[in-house]
Amino acid sequence: MDIVLIAGLWLDGSAWDGVASALEPLGHRPIPLTLPGQGDGSGSATFDDQVAAVLAAVDSASGRPMVVGHSAACTLAWLAADARPERVATVALIGGFPSGDGEVYADFLPIEAGAMPFPGWGPFEGRTPPTSTSRPGSGSPPPPSRCPRPWPAAWCG
Repeated sequence: MDIVLIAGLWLDGSAWDGVASALEPLGHRPIPLTLPGQGDGSGSATFDDQVAAVLAAVDSASGRPMVVGHSAACTLAWLAADARPERVATVALIGGFPSGDGEVYADFLPIEAGAMPFPGWGPFEGRTPPTSTSRPGSGSPPPPSRCPRPWPAAWCG
Protein backbone atom coordinates (compact mmCIF):
# COMPACT_ATOMS: atom_id res chain seq x y z
CA MET A 1 0.00 0.00 0.00
CA ASP A 2 1.17 3.53 -0.71
CA ILE A 3 1.28 5.63 2.46
CA VAL A 4 1.33 9.42 2.18
CA LEU A 5 3.24 10.82 5.18
CA ILE A 6 2.64 14.46 6.14
CA ALA A 7 4.89 15.92 8.84
CA GLY A 8 3.74 18.63 11.23
CA LEU A 9 4.64 22.29 11.38
CA TRP A 10 8.19 23.24 10.41
CA LEU A 11 9.17 19.63 9.59
CA ASP A 12 10.07 18.41 6.13
CA GLY A 13 9.72 14.93 4.65
CA SER A 14 12.93 13.76 6.33
CA ALA A 15 11.02 13.62 9.64
CA TRP A 16 9.63 10.33 8.30
CA ASP A 17 12.99 8.70 7.43
CA GLY A 18 12.84 6.14 10.25
CA VAL A 19 9.20 5.32 9.57
CA ALA A 20 9.72 5.08 5.81
CA SER A 21 12.63 2.67 6.19
CA ALA A 22 10.48 0.48 8.45
CA LEU A 23 7.49 0.50 6.08
CA GLU A 24 9.37 -0.60 2.97
CA PRO A 25 10.29 -4.12 4.21
CA LEU A 26 6.62 -4.57 5.10
CA GLY A 27 5.74 -4.10 1.43
CA HIS A 28 4.47 -0.53 1.67
CA ARG A 29 5.57 2.44 -0.43
CA PRO A 30 6.06 5.47 1.81
CA ILE A 31 5.50 8.88 0.23
CA PRO A 32 6.98 11.41 2.71
CA LEU A 33 6.01 14.95 1.77
CA THR A 34 7.91 18.17 2.16
CA LEU A 35 5.09 20.66 2.10
CA PRO A 36 5.40 24.01 0.34
CA GLY A 37 6.89 26.48 2.80
CA GLN A 38 8.37 23.78 5.06
CA GLY A 39 11.98 23.28 4.15
CA ASP A 40 11.72 24.08 0.45
CA GLY A 41 12.84 27.69 0.72
CA SER A 42 9.43 29.12 -0.21
CA GLY A 43 8.35 31.98 2.00
CA SER A 44 5.13 32.60 0.10
CA ALA A 45 3.46 29.18 0.39
CA THR A 46 -0.14 29.20 1.59
CA PHE A 47 -2.32 26.68 3.37
CA ASP A 48 -4.06 26.06 0.03
CA ASP A 49 -0.65 25.28 -1.52
CA GLN A 50 -0.10 22.68 1.20
CA VAL A 51 -3.53 21.12 0.65
CA ALA A 52 -2.82 20.99 -3.10
CA ALA A 53 0.52 19.23 -2.45
CA VAL A 54 -1.18 16.56 -0.34
CA LEU A 55 -3.92 16.06 -2.95
CA ALA A 56 -1.27 15.74 -5.68
CA ALA A 57 0.44 13.00 -3.65
CA VAL A 58 -2.89 11.20 -3.14
CA ASP A 59 -3.70 11.50 -6.84
CA SER A 60 -0.30 10.14 -7.88
CA ALA A 61 -0.40 7.21 -5.45
CA SER A 62 -0.96 3.74 -6.74
CA GLY A 63 -4.32 2.41 -5.63
CA ARG A 64 -6.00 3.95 -2.59
CA PRO A 65 -3.32 5.20 -0.18
CA MET A 66 -3.36 5.60 3.56
CA VAL A 67 -2.84 9.26 4.46
CA VAL A 68 -0.96 9.91 7.71
CA GLY A 69 -0.96 13.33 9.35
CA HIS A 70 1.43 14.27 12.15
CA SER A 71 0.66 17.10 14.60
CA ALA A 72 -0.80 20.12 12.78
CA ALA A 73 -0.77 18.17 9.51
CA CYS A 74 -3.66 16.05 10.81
CA THR A 75 -5.92 18.75 9.39
CA LEU A 76 -4.28 18.29 5.99
CA ALA A 77 -4.85 14.53 6.19
CA TRP A 78 -8.56 15.02 6.92
CA LEU A 79 -8.92 17.60 4.16
CA ALA A 80 -7.36 15.17 1.68
CA ALA A 81 -9.76 12.41 2.72
CA ASP A 82 -12.69 14.81 2.51
CA ALA A 83 -11.66 16.03 -0.96
CA ARG A 84 -10.86 12.54 -2.31
CA PRO A 85 -13.07 10.03 -0.43
CA GLU A 86 -12.95 7.64 -3.38
CA ARG A 87 -9.14 7.78 -3.47
CA VAL A 88 -8.13 7.63 0.23
CA ALA A 89 -8.31 4.18 1.84
CA THR A 90 -7.84 5.34 5.42
CA VAL A 91 -6.43 8.15 7.54
CA ALA A 92 -4.13 7.90 10.56
CA LEU A 93 -3.57 10.84 12.90
CA ILE A 94 -0.50 11.08 15.12
CA GLY A 95 -0.45 13.56 17.99
CA GLY A 96 -2.80 15.79 16.13
CA PHE A 97 -5.62 18.14 16.54
CA PRO A 98 -7.74 18.28 13.38
CA SER A 99 -9.65 21.53 13.03
CA GLY A 100 -13.37 21.59 12.44
CA ASP A 101 -15.26 23.72 9.93
CA GLY A 102 -14.69 27.39 10.65
CA GLU A 103 -11.97 26.79 13.25
CA VAL A 104 -8.61 28.50 12.99
CA TYR A 105 -5.85 26.15 11.84
CA ALA A 106 -2.97 25.84 14.34
CA ASP A 107 -3.65 29.09 16.20
CA PHE A 108 -1.35 28.34 19.14
CA LEU A 109 1.53 30.59 18.02
CA PRO A 110 1.50 34.12 16.59
CA ILE A 111 1.29 34.81 12.88
CA GLU A 112 3.90 37.26 11.58
CA ALA A 113 3.69 38.68 8.06
CA GLY A 114 1.21 35.97 7.08
CA ALA A 115 3.36 33.08 8.34
CA MET A 116 3.86 31.16 11.57
CA PRO A 117 7.64 31.29 12.02
CA PHE A 118 9.40 28.60 14.00
CA PRO A 119 9.67 30.05 17.52
CA GLY A 120 12.63 27.94 18.63
CA TRP A 121 12.21 25.13 21.12
CA GLY A 122 11.36 27.38 24.12
CA PRO A 123 7.55 27.05 23.78
CA PHE A 124 8.00 23.29 23.71
CA GLU A 125 10.18 23.10 26.86
CA GLY A 126 10.14 19.68 28.42
CA ARG A 127 9.47 17.95 25.12
CA THR A 128 12.22 16.35 23.09
CA PRO A 129 12.75 18.13 19.75
CA PRO A 130 12.30 16.07 16.57
CA THR A 131 15.91 15.05 16.00
CA SER A 132 15.47 11.28 16.08
CA THR A 133 12.86 8.95 14.63
CA SER A 134 14.10 5.89 16.47
CA ARG A 135 12.27 6.13 19.78
CA PRO A 136 8.87 7.19 21.05
CA GLY A 137 8.83 10.67 22.52
CA SER A 138 11.47 11.85 20.07
CA GLY A 139 9.14 14.27 18.34
CA SER A 140 8.70 12.03 15.32
CA PRO A 141 6.35 9.11 14.88
CA PRO A 142 7.73 5.73 15.93
CA PRO A 143 8.30 3.11 13.25
CA PRO A 144 5.55 0.51 12.81
CA SER A 145 7.66 -2.22 14.43
CA ARG A 146 6.68 -0.65 17.78
CA CYS A 147 2.98 -1.30 17.16
CA PRO A 148 0.82 -4.29 17.98
CA ARG A 149 -0.07 -6.69 15.22
CA PRO A 150 -2.08 -7.28 13.02
CA TRP A 151 -1.96 -3.56 12.11
CA PRO A 152 1.44 -3.23 10.41
CA ALA A 153 0.81 0.27 9.07
CA ALA A 154 -0.50 1.74 12.33
CA TRP A 155 1.60 3.82 14.69
CA CYS A 156 1.58 3.60 18.44
CA GLY A 157 3.36 5.65 20.99
